[in-house]
Amino acid sequence: MARYRKTGRALTAGAALLGALVLSGPAHAADRTSVVAYGAHIRARAVSYGANGAVRVCDADAPDGYGVAVRYYRKVGNLQTLSNFRGTCSETTDIQSNPIILFTACVVIDSVDYCASPYQDTGR
Repeated sequence: MARYRKTGRALTAGAALLGALVLSGPAHAADRTSVVAYGAHIRARAVSYGANGAVRVCDADAPDGYGVAVRYYRKVGNLQTLSNFRGTCSETTDIQSNPIILFTACVVIDSVDYCASPYQDTGR
């Protein structure tokens, strides 16, 4: 009958494999924020979060009378823009199968978008 010896090397390799399995999990993109500020005031704030299927833009300084917008790219598709002239927040449709990959917040003054630079990369 053969006897087996446990070696330190085998235990170390097994522990490393177990650690890799425990630490690995589904990849999640990080939350990202883009803002447009003038002086000490934030005028527009755009946020992409969670699985980055959607992006939200909010008018952070509604009394100024200007609109806000978010320009964004999905994984598949061209540049898109979502505007809001109500002094509130607007959100794109949540399409997790075609996530937001790049976006930037904008303030709309006299039909011209003044946007933050550079675009935020969501990691998707």
